[in-house]
Amino acid sequence: MSRRRDRPAIPVIVVAGFLGAGKTTLLNALLGNTVGARLGVIVNDFGAINVDALLVAGQSAGTISFGNGCLCCSVDADGLGDALSGLADPAAGLDAIVVEASGIAEPRALIKMVVAVADPAIRYGGLVYVLDAAAATLTRQLHPEIGGHLAIADLVVINKADLVDGDVLSGVLDMARELNPTAPAVVTTEGHIDARALFDPGSRPQPSDDLPRQLTLDELLRAEESGAEESDAEESDAEEESDADEHAAGECGTGHARHLHDAFTSVSVQVEGVLDPRRLAELLERPPVGCYRIKGVVWLAGAGEQFAVHAVGGFVRTERTGVRRMPRPPVSSLVVIGTGVDEVQVRADLGGLVAAPDLDDEFGILRITRHLPVPSQLPND
Repeated sequence: MSRRRDRPAIPVIVVAGFLGAGKTTLLNALLGNTVGARLGVIVNDFGAINVDALLVAGQSAGTISFGNGCLCCSVDADGLGDALSGLADPAAGLDAIVVEASGIAEPRALIKMVVAVADPAIRYGGLVYVLDAAAATLTRQLHPEIGGHLAIADLVVINKADLVDGDVLSGVLDMARELNPTAPAVVTTEGHIDARALFDPGSRPQPSDDLPRQLTLDELLRAEESGAEESDAEESDAEEESDADEHAAGECGTGHARHLHDAFTSVSVQVEGVLDPRRLAELLERPPVGCYRIKGVVWLAGAGEQFAVHAVGGFVRTERTGVRRMPRPPVSSLVVIGTGVDEVQVRADLGGLVAAPDLDDEFGILRITRHLPVPSQLPND
């Protein structure tokens, strides 16, 4: 099936972590998101699930697993590519695809497999590595390779924060930052993170709702969550008041994960003037500390068209927007999303991307266009 070239590529997010860290819990939290996102999922051993086509009546357990063993060991790049391409069918209207790796998977191998998929309809969306706050230190001692896994993560999720005290949690955060000083780290309970930090929900045409149909898994989870929120409204209000008092007092009890300065932040900048493609490429390939992803539309020196750029952990994807009429003055829009980012420095860095008026760099644009999908990979419209 042909795919329109002007449709943004779907991000493929790899969720990894040792056994019991909370990967499936995080996945269920994403599926139960309240921001209207539609997700495709490849789960555990090797199972491709198009969540939007999953009939609750037929799969009430909510998980389909194919017993082929660990993804990175039992499936080649072509097999994973076929699964991803199937989920990326435009008719599904997915916003993202999540690959939940088994607890013994090798994240490096999975990243290479995703990046190697020759389908312009998808792009690498980052490695989310999940740590069990209560067991992280001991697990690393028993399995030293986890340190290497953490070092290449684009986002570190420290889960089960409600099971430890403040000192233990601080120690796990210090360990994560020592092993990976540039990746953002978030502290969670039950794997709840802001889905909008990982991908842009609701950005694609959705399947028609004119015909009656059964609820999909993500819709069912949202419905159950909504019902629980209504039935527990008074209890929830009381807990929120308690957490607010606790936070004001500077204490760190059961609600500490909510206010541990690890919330995602977004820095949006409008930059007037054409940008220097070399400097932009350097920024995208080496994101600011604490940055999970960078996205935007830009006008570049040496190019007569607008480009969309996406970057996660140094993996860059460039797409042509189809806009060729440059406004006067040209204005580029860029957004940096992460935790603990220095907003002042980020704004200064983005503002410093404007090309000098006398810039004469014939080949500078190649630093950006090299991240375009290979022409031979693009299907005909």
